[in-house]
Amino acid sequence: MRLIAIPLARARPTSHPISTFVAQTASRAAEKALADAAAKKTDGANTPQLPFTTRMLNKASAFWMDLGRTDQTSTLDWKRRTYVTGEKLMDRIEYQEWALKGIDPAMGPHLIRGQAKDAGNQEAGTDIAKLDHVPLLYPPSLLQPERLLKNLKNLTDHRTPHHYRRFWYCVVGMPITIPFALIPVIPNLPFFYLVYRAWSHWKAYKSSQYLSTLIGQDRVHPTESKELDSIFAQTSAPSDATPSEASSEKSTAPEPAEDERMLLLKHHIPMLMDKMEFPEWVKADLRRARLQVDKAVAENKLEELESSAEEEHPENKK
Repeated sequence: MRLIAIPLARARPTSHPISTFVAQTASRAAEKALADAAAKKTDGANTPQLPFTTRMLNKASAFWMDLGRTDQTSTLDWKRRTYVTGEKLMDRIEYQEWALKGIDPAMGPHLIRGQAKDAGNQEAGTDIAKLDHVPLLYPPSLLQPERLLKNLKNLTDHRTPHHYRRFWYCVVGMPITIPFALIPVIPNLPFFYLVYRAWSHWKAYKSSQYLSTLIGQDRVHPTESKELDSIFAQTSAPSDATPSEASSEKSTAPEPAEDERMLLLKHHIPMLMDKMEFPEWVKADLRRARLQVDKAVAENKLEELESSAEEEHPENKK
């Protein structure tokens, strides 16, 4: 496993940018190969059964995507309305939570001593070596390794108790939603939303706890990445569009100029997806992070985000 730091924005040219990160356990090619291999095992008897939580998540994902289909109708169009509203709620979930949820502790180094023998081993079904530490890739022209690591530690110090509390809030709120089950036709959506949020907070809590322990053991190593530097050095979209695409772009109104404080620009996301070989779900996470920070820039709250990332939270001071 490795972490990739993605700078989002900075209030001033001299300030250290706020950033998010992506946890990567395999390249896109390796994940596709695993999916193809699983698809070929159709005999059933010899196919190993997926863990219960994975099967439930797959069913929930399929159910959610079914709600967004445009080729079906429902009473008062509740399915489509629910899907649209749900997507808006997903966009409001803090990008830090999405980043933490992307960490799978099972794919990282073990949190016990004497694991040097694992160094250099290949993770099952991936093309990323399983090391006794976690590389933290970053663009050296924008981020400083010491401050980046400090920001990451402050993030886990704050998020670990935060997600633990929110998990229990959701658990306590679940029984309150039981009366909604009496509404005919429409399922108990408030209950399912709280179930999802409880799972989300619990996963983010465990991942934050895991990452905090790795940092405490000095097993997160900042590593310069020239690829990231080359991506963020391109302040304008590459002009590799086809003639038909170029003509269609000319016919539409030009988009407003990006705020100079923003570092993650729209055209950076597909470039990151391509060069860093991120899985498809990362695109949505980066889009959400960019939207939330862009809103903070518009509301002049960027300095507040920067200070929050730099300063130790009072609740974690002993």
